[in-house]
Amino acid sequence: MSVFEEIRQRLDIVEVISEYLHLKRVGNSYSTNCPFHPDDTPSFYVSPSRQIWKCFGCGKGGDVIKFVSEYEGISYLEAAKLLAQRYNLDVDFGEGEKEERFHSALGKIARFYGEELKNSPTAKEFLLKVRKLPAEVVQDFNLGYAGDGFKSVEFAKREGIFEELLELKHFVLTPYGRYRDFFHQRITIPVRNLLSKIVGFGGRSLSEEQKPKYKNSPSSEVFQKDRTLYGIERAKNYLRDRDFLIIAEGYFDVIRLHSVGLGNSVAPLGTALTPHHARVISKLTPKVVLLFDGDTAGRRAVLNASKELLKFPVEVWVAFLPAGEDPDSFILHNGVKALRNLLSSAKPLKNLLIESVKKATPEKKEAYLRLFKEIVSEISDPIRRELWVKDFRDQTGLNPFGKTKTVAVRKIEPPPELSKWEVDFLLGLLYLSPDLNLEEFKLSPKARELAEKILKGETKDKLPEWLFQIDTLGLEKRFSLAVEMLSVEKPLLEETFKKLLQLEMKIKEGKATPEEFNQFRKLMSALEEGEKRLYKWYKEKLQTL
Repeated sequence: MSVFEEIRQRLDIVEVISEYLHLKRVGNSYSTNCPFHPDDTPSFYVSPSRQIWKCFGCGKGGDVIKFVSEYEGISYLEAAKLLAQRYNLDVDFGEGEKEERFHSALGKIARFYGEELKNSPTAKEFLLKVRKLPAEVVQDFNLGYAGDGFKSVEFAKREGIFEELLELKHFVLTPYGRYRDFFHQRITIPVRNLLSKIVGFGGRSLSEEQKPKYKNSPSSEVFQKDRTLYGIERAKNYLRDRDFLIIAEGYFDVIRLHSVGLGNSVAPLGTALTPHHARVISKLTPKVVLLFDGDTAGRRAVLNASKELLKFPVEVWVAFLPAGEDPDSFILHNGVKALRNLLSSAKPLKNLLIESVKKATPEKKEAYLRLFKEIVSEISDPIRRELWVKDFRDQTGLNPFGKTKTVAVRKIEPPPELSKWEVDFLLGLLYLSPDLNLEEFKLSPKARELAEKILKGETKDKLPEWLFQIDTLGLEKRFSLAVEMLSVEKPLLEETFKKLLQLEMKIKEGKATPEEFNQFRKLMSALEEGEKRLYKWYKEKLQTL
């Protein structure tokens, strides 16, 4: 039995996930809103019998270790070790675990680079005089130098880490049959994960002639640049005392910001901000300040980053630097006080967009309106989205979602013998490909027959045509609700509804005791606050009695 299998068997997935999320019993499973994508209606399900989790919205799923890995933003092995430590599991991970060997090898080569830097006047001059970094900052951030790229290969062979670094694509074969360091003739910048372990490097050329200016480690088992933020391991500690995170554009921006006391700073690794970046950030802070160049490219980067961040409960503010400046150069030219003043003058993205429309010429106003619509459409929270639109209307006198022409669409009715829940359930099986056991659901014979065909992978020509013509807008939420309503074991809330109906009838007939009246009031209050959708359903059902 592998160590991972042992951990899976010894832990209860419901207990572990309940430490992170508030789960509700739904039939034989548990559900809640998915933490990995904007989710208004619960689409995240946990199966105690199968010890797995699955989101029918974003498609993510797996075992208990995979959940912790995704939620914490760490590797599968690191998640397993975290669980073993947290739940006092005496399991043997062994000395030769692959991922640990990778981290160890990267740590050793980073120390070698540090020694090479000390022996290279050219590299030292670049950091100390050209980049104007204090020596203690260079040491604190473990900056190094890869040299000619051959010494590091020999070092790796002596230290017994050559195979690990070769597998990480850290060494490349030259046309002459020799291995050479991927970062030869470059300054090396160690990149760490949230647990402060080195997962890769950034490499900066010493001259403008050497192209490209920056290189990142190739993708590997421990490094993916679209999932990594430079400085995140330091910033998470600073965020305990700061209420916002600064996002800059480059390595040296973050190094400079940290060196002057602005440790709540991170940067993507030469790539645009990704959905994974945004999710990790949303777990650390409710507010972000984008500190980008004020030129056209910088403004475009702000819009792209905002689209990802607004999908999560994150407030986006913007502080534009003068055109041609970055945080590193701005601090060198103007001082840290000037940068702090710039950060203090940061504005909410919403305000900037509204101001742009108000100041725009008639010719450009339509373009800014489209831009506002594009940005606001990314906001996951419907209440926040509506507030943005309301503020926009109030301040500009314009409706960004004004009258639009609609195209008539022929409505396709599902077969009358299928309930609405069954139709949405079947559509979910067809388009979302969930891993479900049909025995856990109460389905009519017709619905069960179709569900079995879909799960068997029947081709389109063997399924009814209406399945492919019904509107699938909001299917993830519709399917999630259908799963809840069709569970064999009725949800606990239905029992609450029955009790509410009984109490309300007693109150209407004047037969309720003071205790029953108070019980009804408390149940209604809790239901109205916590389950708006089900409260509405209850009131509608009451009207039919």
